[in-house]
Formats: sequence, C-alpha cells, structure tokens
Amino acid sequence: MKKGVKFLVISLFVLLLVGCTSKEEKVVKTCTLNSDQSSSGYTLNSTYKIYATNDVVTSVETEEIVTSENKQIRDYFESTLNTSYKTANETYGGYTYNIKNEDNKVSSKVTIDYTKMDLEKFINSNTSIKAYVNKDNKLTLEGVKKIYENLGAICE
Repeated sequence: MKKGVKFLVISLFVLLLVGCTSKEEKVVKTCTLNSDQSSSGYTLNSTYKIYATNDVVTSVETEEIVTSENKQIRDYFESTLNTSYKTANETYGGYTYNIKNEDNKVSSKVTIDYTKMDLEKFINSNTSIKAYVNKDNKLTLEGVKKIYENLGAICE
C-alpha cells in the first residue's frame, strides 16, 4: 500500500512538472529584399530565414543573388562577400558560407549559427546590436526582423 501511495505521489509530481514545463517554440520567419540597382549595373535579391526558439534567434540562413552583366561588378561582390564572411567567421565564429560567380550572377548562401558564435564579442564590436538583444544578450526575433526591415526587407 505504501508503495502504491509513493508511486502515485511521484507520478503526480512528474505530471505536474511535465504539465508546467513550457515546450520550446521554434519559429521560422522569412524576410525578402529585392533591390533594383540597374543604374549602378546590378540587381540584388535576398532571402533571410530567421530561426528562433522562444523568441531567441538561433540562426539565420541567407541567400543573396547579385545579377549583373558587368564582370567587374560581379568580381567586386564576390571578393567583398568572401572577405566579409571570412573575417566575420575568424573574429566571431558561427559562419558557414558558399559563394559562386557564374552565369552573370554572384550567389551566396550563408548560415550564421548564433549558438556557435561569440555573441558577446559580436555585440561589443557592434554596439548598435544592443538595441536588438534581450536581458541575457541574446538576439531576439523581433530585433533581427527590425534589422532586416531597416535594410528595406519585407518580413512575413
């Protein structure tokens, strides 16, 4: 009998814990930016997928395509993107990227994994980011959406 009561008490305790523990809410938001810079010789189309759990951004996947018939413009974007992402990854970590320059397009696929990044160092180096983090210095979903919207992107 005592074992039965003990089992019920433990079972009730476990049920309460399971019932009261909030599940992680995973969210994916997509932002797009289309910029016609044909007067400068190119167009830019970007898609940003923001992954968050409980309002904290865990990663962002970016796909950017610069289209230009001008090889110098394409080479400039390819070089600038490679240098920027290489430097960011060496400095903060968390970046994986692939950049291609073919068929009059420079395409980049980038993933920023904030769980692998030195976020404190990143925030300290980019003080404007402080407006987009929570009290634990984690990037918020609303904050990252605002960053992309300030660039002109439309977020769903």
